[in-house]
Amino acid sequence: MALSNKEPVSLVQGPPITDIFTPFDMALSCLKGQLRNDVNFSVGAILDQTGKDVVTNGGSGKMVTQGAGDMVQSALFQAGVSLLNRRDPRIIESEAKWGIRDPRQIQASDYYVTGSINSLDFIPGGGFDMQIGGVGPNYSQTRIMVGLDLSLTDTRSSKVVANVSLQKQIAAQDYGISAGRFAGHTLLNIQVGKGEREATNFALRQMLNLATFELLSQVIPPTTFESCRTAIPPEFGRLELTRSSVALYKYKENQKQNTANSGRSLLESSSHDTSTSNEKNKSTNSPSKDTKPPKHKESELIQNPEGEPEMSKQDLIKYISKKQGSSSSSKMNKEKDTQEKVDKEKEDEKTTTLGNVNPAMLENYWSSTQRD
Repeated sequence: MALSNKEPVSLVQGPPITDIFTPFDMALSCLKGQLRNDVNFSVGAILDQTGKDVVTNGGSGKMVTQGAGDMVQSALFQAGVSLLNRRDPRIIESEAKWGIRDPRQIQASDYYVTGSINSLDFIPGGGFDMQIGGVGPNYSQTRIMVGLDLSLTDTRSSKVVANVSLQKQIAAQDYGISAGRFAGHTLLNIQVGKGEREATNFALRQMLNLATFELLSQVIPPTTFESCRTAIPPEFGRLELTRSSVALYKYKENQKQNTANSGRSLLESSSHDTSTSNEKNKSTNSPSKDTKPPKHKESELIQNPEGEPEMSKQDLIKYISKKQGSSSSSKMNKEKDTQEKVDKEKEDEKTTTLGNVNPAMLENYWSSTQRD
């Protein structure tokens, strides 16, 4: 109360002014820099179509916010998209009519968001009131369910490229304790209580922010929004059956399948390499009848060509060099004076000629010489 009509009334200072923060702002901010800057977005009409009014102090008003379009525009701006303001085109139209603005300089929208808040249902609640000797507790609970639909439309073809439907139950509860007793001829009645209600319009802002994130997620690949989706607290919002949720689920399943296939192929290749190395490490002194021996050097393939117990190193080198080229062997034959060495070299040339005529007979070469 004012003590004098000539003095202003002292104003009550409540909590300080703060910026609005929702649990979904981090997910929207995560999309910054991951969307194309050459694609323009705008927001159309997002109407209140619940049909519910409330009567307050002899007047009537709407039960839900009428500024849902501005909330979606703020959410798009927070996501970092190229945003055009189409909320109030009267200024642009007036300047164009006055001739002070060229309409051709105004950028065109590539996509725009429209929708409505279309359901507001009161869910019957319950409660109890118990008193013993005039003293007891009381409790009551009510719920309101709100639903909305948003769509993202391509302006060139008017095709809906993304759509989302969300709902939320807004909870309200009251509880307290009351006591009524007579003190002599005097009735003493005491009631203490507390009420908790979610802010309806703030809950709608949260729904609109989450719906905006879902619309953007439906037009970008899962690899882009997968990390941003983890920033949504599950206790505040869950998207399970939306289009982006299904796409993300399929993407994760394909990733698991590709990982399993790559691991299986890596295991098979390692086992194949191990078996190959084991085959290479086998001794070549005893040839196998089941498998063909791998390609080795001639010094490893040639073993005891004359059927003798063992050849000297010089004789073995001389034999190999002859097989590689007959010209060098002929020069060596001219330098030999002993008739016994000449006969031996002629016999070697005979056996070598057989292998040169048909190289495929190299595997059975020594067995045929042994039969001869």
